[in-house]
Amino acid sequence: MKKLLLFLFCIPFLSFTQEVNQTDVDGNKQGVWTKSYKNGKVRYKGQFKNDKPFGLFYYYQISGELQAEKKFFHNGTAAATHIFYKGGELQAAGLYVNELKDSTWNYYNRDSLLIMSEEYQQGKLNGTTKTYYYEGSIYEIKSWNKDVLDGKWEQFFMDGTLKMQSAYNQGKRDGKQTCYHPNGKVYYKGKYTYDLKVGVWEYFNEEGVTDTIINYNE
Repeated sequence: MKKLLLFLFCIPFLSFTQEVNQTDVDGNKQGVWTKSYKNGKVRYKGQFKNDKPFGLFYYYQISGELQAEKKFFHNGTAAATHIFYKGGELQAAGLYVNELKDSTWNYYNRDSLLIMSEEYQQGKLNGTTKTYYYEGSIYEIKSWNKDVLDGKWEQFFMDGTLKMQSAYNQGKRDGKQTCYHPNGKVYYKGKYTYDLKVGVWEYFNEEGVTDTIINYNE
């Protein structure tokens, strides 16, 4: 009777025991996998199905703090990712597709305020990047095409008013550029061609009176 009771007592524990780091007859990873640093601390843990990651994976610093969390889907080809500061605050969040950054990535300071957002396509900046002042208002907007600056470029004062407006064409500053004083009046204006200043550039004081004129064609 004692042996029977002992056997029955052990059944619940055995049913929850799960072997880790297993492969099938074809060498494919199956089930729970975990890897450790040389100091014994866990490096990552997660699950595989037919050699593809699925569900939640956790990644750790060598000191033991959570470094990142990934939720895999689409047969392991995509992962919604969260990256953390050592103190546990969210540092960045975005999507990996085929191990490359994709769609919108957001970055935060330690006070959990958004400091930058980027748009990616297949690992390359494609779309807009937005940078923010520490207190949260927009500072800068840039446009990208396959990792090359291309399109509108704007900067703002902390109160949201426009500070500078310009543009890029295939990585080179091109077209009109205008910069403003904090009171909204033009500080200077001119034109770029292939990253070089051309023509007449005018500079103004805060009252709007012309201060300096430079002709770059001379």
